[in-house]
Amino acid sequence: MSNYPVTAPLPPDRDDPAVDTAEIATQDLDGVRVLDPDADDDLIDSAEADRIAAGANDED
Repeated sequence: MSNYPVTAPLPPDRDDPAVDTAEIATQDLDGVRVLDPDADDDLIDSAEADRIAAGANDED
């Protein structure tokens, strides 16, 4: 018996009206998808980007 690799889920479709875009951690800014348009790209390292993408900045 072999184990098949688990594929990553597809990202939500922003154009689908049934998708709640408030739950998507990225935003489109001038045609480019960014994690946080208010953040300076030069000051964010990959750990910070992962934290933002995971929703750690979101208030519960």
